[in-house]
Amino acid sequence: MAVRNANDLARAAQRSHDGRAPAEPNDEAFQFACDHVAAELEREGDVAPLVEKLSQARHVMTHLLSQEVPAYLLPHFRELDELVRDMSRRVDASMKNFEAGHMEDAA
Repeated sequence: MAVRNANDLARAAQRSHDGRAPAEPNDEAFQFACDHVAAELEREGDVAPLVEKLSQARHVMTHLLSQEVPAYLLPHFRELDELVRDMSRRVDASMKNFEAGHMEDAA
């Protein structure tokens, strides 16, 4: 087994941290991959299940908000929480519009 010095340990810790850190939104490869996956989901008609799961995740996010989140993940966690809340609000509003339309049709 090799003897490790402080620099080796620091580099190993940094690589471990870098592997867990989310991609930066301004990273060109990350943006390309996001656009590609979004187009793929849209082509395959898989957007509705994604919206459904995001909308239903609001209870999970509420629970996770009560947990301790590492500081480097907080900005991403807040963005995810806002996305889930926005999707949930949109789905709720759409359901109300749908139900109101059915009430008018029945009258």
